[in-house]
Amino acid sequence: MGMIALVYLAHIAVIIFGSISVVWLISLLMRDASIIDIFWGFGFALVGVVCLYLASERATVSPSAYVWLMGLMPILWGLRLTLYLAKRNLGHGEDGRYIAMRKRSGMTEMAWRMRALLTIYWGQGLLILIVSAPVWIAIAMSRVQRDVPLGDGAQLTEALPTQIGLLAIIGALMWLVGVLFEAVGDAQLAAFLKRNADYDGPYEDKPVLDTGLWAWTRHPNYFGNALLWWGIFVAACQVPWGWVSIFGPIIMTLLLLRVSGRDLLERKLKKRPAYRDYVERTSSFIPKPPK
Repeated sequence: MGMIALVYLAHIAVIIFGSISVVWLISLLMRDASIIDIFWGFGFALVGVVCLYLASERATVSPSAYVWLMGLMPILWGLRLTLYLAKRNLGHGEDGRYIAMRKRSGMTEMAWRMRALLTIYWGQGLLILIVSAPVWIAIAMSRVQRDVPLGDGAQLTEALPTQIGLLAIIGALMWLVGVLFEAVGDAQLAAFLKRNADYDGPYEDKPVLDTGLWAWTRHPNYFGNALLWWGIFVAACQVPWGWVSIFGPIIMTLLLLRVSGRDLLERKLKKRPAYRDYVERTSSFIPKPPK
């Protein structure tokens, strides 16, 4: 891919790990490790901003429309997710998952928070670098070397900017559908939780959201998240070597399915009879008509 992509990666790494370390210091003051969840989307927005800055510094002319497209997709998605999570999480104390992790560790609070910096915080920073590969590789490689004939057998090699083509259009449409799926799914879930905020019955009998997008897939927000990153990857394939970034959407999809998304969430939910019935008639990920 060349040194240019590595230069982009190095700049992004400095910004991401520096920002995450600042967030960790804030978490110490707040005694709330779970604020890192809010940074997740914002980290990808930072990647887009850094890439657009580097592209503008490198070019003799303004970045092409393709570069702006690749930069704005993670920025717009990341800011939406950040605002949504901040509104949902701030003011409610440390998430129970982090409290449970601290108790299971058997460490003192400060020792555990130091470990959280190395594993949870910097680990998330590493994942941001990996998943966002389609963005920084595409923008770094968006100026390709082409031979321009001058006549009499002579030719001039010049760098020409990549323009928006069919792959970029398809990818952008996939991204848009994914963002809408995630945003609408989040909004429907928030409204459902608000309607049932006063429920105080047994956990096994809690109501289950099975309408709207949630009737087609048990996790429309996770599906939308995966789809938009596959869309960014497809758009990245517009440039030479863009295809090597396929590990980005693969890792994101595995996270959403196997690590911190669907499977983790459903371990507890499947203890509820109503949810087990919901599982029987609703697709687990890819939207399908309900049974």
